Amino acid sequence: MWILFPFCAVLSQNQAADSTTVSTHYLDEVVITDSRFALKRSQSGKTVIKIDSEQIQRFSGLGLSTLLSTHLGIDVIGKNLYSGHNPSTVSIRGGRNRQVLILIDGVRVSDPSRIDSDFDINALSIEMIESIEIVKGAASSLYGSSAATGVINITTQKPKKSFGLFAQKTWATEQVANEPLDNINAGNHLIHIRGILGGIGINMAYSERYSDGMSAVVGNEPDPFNKRNLTLGLSGQLTPKFNWNLGWNKDEIKADFDSSFPLEQANYKYTTLLDRFSFTSIYHYQGGSLNLNTGYQHNKRAFEDSYPLDYESDYLNIDLFNKYIINNSFYTIVGFQYQNSKMKAAYKPEVSQSDVYVNSVYLDPSGLNLNLGLRYNDHSTYKGQWIYSLNPSYSFDLSEAYQMKILGSYSKAFIAPSLYQLYDTSYGNIDLKPENNLSFEIGTEMSSEQNTFSAVYFNRKEDPTLIFDTGLGVYGKYGNSDKEIFYRGVELSYDFQLLEWVKTRLNYIFTETTDGDLRSIPKHAVSGVADLPLSLRTHLNLMGQYFGERLANDAVTQFEAYSLITLQLNHRLQKPKANLFLSVFNIFDTEYVIIPQYATRGRNILAGISIELE
Repeated sequence: MWILFPFCAVLSQNQAADSTTVSTHYLDEVVITDSRFALKRSQSGKTVIKIDSEQIQRFSGLGLSTLLSTHLGIDVIGKNLYSGHNPSTVSIRGGRNRQVLILIDGVRVSDPSRIDSDFDINALSIEMIESIEIVKGAASSLYGSSAATGVINITTQKPKKSFGLFAQKTWATEQVANEPLDNINAGNHLIHIRGILGGIGINMAYSERYSDGMSAVVGNEPDPFNKRNLTLGLSGQLTPKFNWNLGWNKDEIKADFDSSFPLEQANYKYTTLLDRFSFTSIYHYQGGSLNLNTGYQHNKRAFEDSYPLDYESDYLNIDLFNKYIINNSFYTIVGFQYQNSKMKAAYKPEVSQSDVYVNSVYLDPSGLNLNLGLRYNDHSTYKGQWIYSLNPSYSFDLSEAYQMKILGSYSKAFIAPSLYQLYDTSYGNIDLKPENNLSFEIGTEMSSEQNTFSAVYFNRKEDPTLIFDTGLGVYGKYGNSDKEIFYRGVELSYDFQLLEWVKTRLNYIFTETTDGDLRSIPKHAVSGVADLPLSLRTHLNLMGQYFGERLANDAVTQFEAYSLITLQLNHRLQKPKANLFLSVFNIFDTEYVIIPQYATRGRNILAGISIELE
């Protein structure tokens, strides 16, 4: 069925393509994240999503969480709650934060004081992002622990050859359904200067996002939200073969929130401060390169409520790896990775991990490709763990215009409990075992210059898995399930030309579990994006999302399905070089529930302008 359906569907389309918002994924498109080499999509054994700068710019006012959720198999739970909601959950193929790895410019980011030792993507400024690559499926053999269901690699904007200034301002509403749009109570502004001076690349930016229109709990007073991002970066060449980048980012969030128990109005406050330092370098030599990706992150979070809490943590990551191309058919990586996590708590806990790994890609002229990975993880608490992946694929031409790829993958991932899960004085459990994930997937992808169809079946087993066990202790503690947990599903994606001039992307994902946790994750989800070029410089985008029935946090209540429609209008000016944009979120003012009695966004409008001077 998988082979026949895409074949018929693709052959039914025969329109010309152009470059618009919805990117068509040709099999000769270059992808990097799944192997760390710039290979053609036809040579990749994974389904890789690429999001370019044009898409990112169009979602500037809607945010990174909304942008990610328009793509197949990815959801950010909590994205449509009030802006100060913490934390959001990134879900890929039924996984959650602890199973999704976030990279910024190839450097892993983490907050060891958070429950899953993950990273809050809401702290980032979407305006500073150049592109995003998402690899779905296990990638732990190449990137280490936590890459059990996917990797999101965010590439930030870099200096251009000539000095330039980019500025942006938006005005918006943020409110629940059934309220008049008569109050501008949200928005953002950004100023970004970048260029090369004396051979040194300079990158400086400041952005701020704010909101004062929604409450956390339905019917209460508005809870203000403010986020500030500061970026300073330097880059250059010591020699023609040696490139380096040095960066510092300061992310600050301040938000009010209400009481969750009991649910009522409260003047509680939440603050988070992140200082991120990174240094990356590449030394090129004949046939290969020596790469160093390092990052240090200091995190502070404070909750001012009836039971004040303060969290502070440090995370250090060093990844040194050598890339070598033996010939046009064999690519290999040998690397060493060190991670150190600290958290301020009663026991001042600290853990470290030292990994050695090798990953090889073999490209046969026949179209058969093989990606193999092996990693040994030496954890300070859990000792040695082996991680591996086997990822074959086969690409061939159906005709002069159509290519087809068949792919498969079998991988193991290791996820150590976080410092919070181990050492928190109320809920921690020092007897926790690490989580092991075994993942299998098989699928097909078919492309031409006009359209792309992909279908993938995935199956993942967690044994043991990490759970919150209410039967342990007075308040419950983190524990390990005594059952094997399975997640499985099917992903379907179709990019095509509609009526010869409307570029369209349709996605469907089915997810189910045996004894697992699918709270807030729908069994059926559908999304679609259509780009209508009204003129050479004006584009109208329609985005539709359907979320099926799903379980509430109590694992008993079933929420009704709902649909959201969003409209985006963009117009580019040539002189000055500028972009005018307008977004209408939730056009039909649909009411829906994400968390019972918590406010969700109704119909809202955002308008803005961005200007670039060089």
